[in-house]
Amino acid sequence: AFLMYKRDRILSEEAEKRLKTIREFTELGSGIKIAMRDLEIRGAGNVLGAEQHGQMEAVGYELYCKLLRQAVSLLKGDTEAKEEFETTVDCDIDAYIPDSYIPNENQKLDIYKRISEIQSEEDYMDTMDELMDRFGEIPAPVMNLLSVARLKMTGHRAYATDISVRKSGFNIEMYPNADINVAAIPELITAERGKLKFMGGMKPRFTYDDRGTVHADAFAMVKKAGELLRALIKQ
Repeated sequence: AFLMYKRDRILSEEAEKRLKTIREFTELGSGIKIAMRDLEIRGAGNVLGAEQHGQMEAVGYELYCKLLRQAVSLLKGDTEAKEEFETTVDCDIDAYIPDSYIPNENQKLDIYKRISEIQSEEDYMDTMDELMDRFGEIPAPVMNLLSVARLKMTGHRAYATDISVRKSGFNIEMYPNADINVAAIPELITAERGKLKFMGGMKPRFTYDDRGTVHADAFAMVKKAGELLRALIKQ
C-alpha cells in the first residue's frame, strides 16, 4: 500500500505518529500492535460511555488495561480481582500453514487467527476437526502450530509466564504467586530420573534436560512440557 499526501501540506503530530506506526508494523499479525499504538495516541473512551479522553502515555497501555479491568470488576461487585499475567512460548519447531494446504491467503489468515485464540481443549479439538473437514489431512507444520497453541493455553492455566522448548529440553518460568498443584512436583521430578529440575525463589522455574537422548525431537519436548503443565493444574 502507498500512503501519499501533498508535498506542501503540514501534517499534524498525531498524523505523523500514525504514519510512523503503519511503517513500523508490517509483519503478519501486526494489527493488534497498530490498534494498541493508536489507542496510546488518541486515548481511550471512559468505562461507561463513548467520550474520548485520558493520558494513557503516563502509565502505559498494559498498566492502563489492568487498572481498567480492576475498575470494571469493582463495578460488577467482584471484591477479589485476579492478578493478570502473560504467557509467552518459544519453540524450536516448524509451525506454520503451508500454501499447499491452504492456498487462499484470506482463509489462511483466518485459520491463523482461530489457532491463536485457542483457549481450551475443546477449542483445540474443534479447530482440528474443522481443519480436517475443510482442508483434509493436517500436515506436520500445522499440527506443530496447533500443539504450540495448545501448549500456550495449558501453560497459562498452569501459571507459566515463559515457555522455551528446544530439541534437547525445555525451560518453564512460573508466575511467582502461581496457584498450582505443589504436591505433584516431587513425584514429577522422581519420575524423570534427574532430567527434570525445579528451582524456587523470586522466579520459580522448571528445566528439563534430555541431551543424553540420541534422537532429540522438539515436537516430543512440546508434548513433554504439556504433560508437566497439565499435572500442575489444580483440578
